[in-house]
This record gives sequence, C-alpha cells and structure tokens, in this order.
Amino acid sequence: MTPDETAPSPEPKRKRAVSRECPVCGSEAWRIAYGMIMPSAREAMPENTEFAGCCIDMEIREYPATGKTEMGIPKWACQNPECRHRWW
Repeated sequence: MTPDETAPSPEPKRKRAVSRECPVCGSEAWRIAYGMIMPSAREAMPENTEFAGCCIDMEIREYPATGKTEMGIPKWACQNPECRHRWW
C-alpha cells in the first residue's frame, strides 16, 4: 500500500448476544440500552438488547436476595411478561 492510499475501514464488530437469568423468576433477561442510539450503533449491538429511550430514571426496589431497599438505574430487564423485573 502506498502512502497515498487509505486502508478500508473495518466493519463494526457485532457484540456477542449475552443474556442473564432473572433472579426472581429464572427467565431470560436482556441488557438495557439507554439514549438515542444511531442505526449503525444499533446494528452493532446484540439482537437481544432492550432499547429504553432517553429517559433514565432512578428506581427504588427491594433486592430479592437480601430484602434490602436499593436505588439505581436498571441495566437488565427480565423478558418474561409476567415478571419484567429490572435490576442493576
């Protein structure tokens, strides 16, 4: 390659599809993505990402394992429509 030539930009790498088990019901849970995400960035994210929009609200919840009250921004959401537990 000569100094005048530019290397083609590499294709964006897709992130692995990662899911977790919901600590409440045991169903599959997906990572939550916040913000206005451009289409090219959405394509690079795993297909099982839950897009939550721009509003990031602090949530108060009771942690199921300890029973203690916690406050935070959820990063995971259960995909079971009867549970929909969200946690960080």
